[in-house]
Amino acid sequence: MSNKVFGKLPSNIQIVSDGVSTQHVPVNILSYKNRRTDARVIKGYLKASGGKFDRRIWQEPLVAELPDGTRYLFDGDHRRVLYKMAYPTKETMPVQVVRVKDKEEISRLFVAINKTARKPLNSNEVFVHEYLGGIQEALNTGQTLTRCNLKVDLGTGEAGTYVGHSGGQQVKIDGFRKAVKDTGAASVQNACSIIQSVWSDQKSIGAEMLHGFALLDYNTSLLSNNKHKQLFEEFLNACKMADITSKKVSTTLKSEGRGKKTNNFPESVALGALLKFRDWASAGKKLSKTTFNRHYGKYVKDLQDMMGI
Repeated sequence: MSNKVFGKLPSNIQIVSDGVSTQHVPVNILSYKNRRTDARVIKGYLKASGGKFDRRIWQEPLVAELPDGTRYLFDGDHRRVLYKMAYPTKETMPVQVVRVKDKEEISRLFVAINKTARKPLNSNEVFVHEYLGGIQEALNTGQTLTRCNLKVDLGTGEAGTYVGHSGGQQVKIDGFRKAVKDTGAASVQNACSIIQSVWSDQKSIGAEMLHGFALLDYNTSLLSNNKHKQLFEEFLNACKMADITSKKVSTTLKSEGRGKKTNNFPESVALGALLKFRDWASAGKKLSKTTFNRHYGKYVKDLQDMMGI
C-alpha cells in the first residue's frame, strides 16, 4: 500500500451520510440477523496477532441506530466475542454507531460492507441480506423458493434468517438460481415435487439432482406424463432403498451419465437418470425400451452427444 494511487479516480465523491460516531454500548447489545459466530474465525484473528488480543488490529463493531433510538449490532459479532474474551469484566465496548432510516438499510449496508470485507460472505448470506434489504431480484427468487417448498437458511437458528418456506428443505442459492435460469421456475418446481415426495425426511436438496431433474422436466414429458412420472417415482424409491440419501443417488446417476465431459454435472444426472430408469423399467416389464425411446430417445441422444458418449 502507498499514498500514490495507480489509475484514474473521480475528481470528487458525494458524501452520503455523516451520521457516524464512536460510542460505548452494552457489550451484549442485540445483533441484527447476523451470521453464525464461528470459533474458527476467532482463532484466525488470534493467530494473526500471536495468540493475543491486539487492539491495533481490532476494529470496532458496527451498530445501527434507527430513528426511534433502537440499536442493533449488525457487523462485528466475532470482534465482540474477542473483546469479551480480552475484557471479561467490562460491560460496555467501543463501537461505530451509524444512523439508518429503517431495517432494510441495515441489510443493504451489511451486504455493501461484507462483499469486500474481512470474512467474505458466502452466496447464501449475500442472498438472505439482499432479500431482507428489499432487492427485487432477491424478493422474486424468495417467492420461487416458497412455491418450491424450499428455503435458503443462514443456519443460525435465529428468527428471520432464512428466505423461502418456513418448513421447507434447504438448498444452496447458486445451484437453485442456475436451475431456474436454465429451465424456468415451473420445471424446478416440478423437480422439487418429485424429489420431496421420495426424500421428504431430508433437511436439504442437492443442487445437481434438482437441476438434473429440472432438465428432464424442461426437455421431456417424464414428469408431466402421469403414468411415466409414477414409474419414475417408483424407480427413485428403489434407488433410495439401495443408496438411501438423495446425495448418494445423485452421485450414482451422475457417474452413470458422465462421458468425456466432466463439468456438465446436471446433464450427467439427467442422462444417468434416464439410462438407469430405462433399464429398470424394461427389466421389470413396466415400460418397454421401444416406448421409452419413442418418448425420451431423442433427449438421451442429445445428452450423449453433449457428454461425448
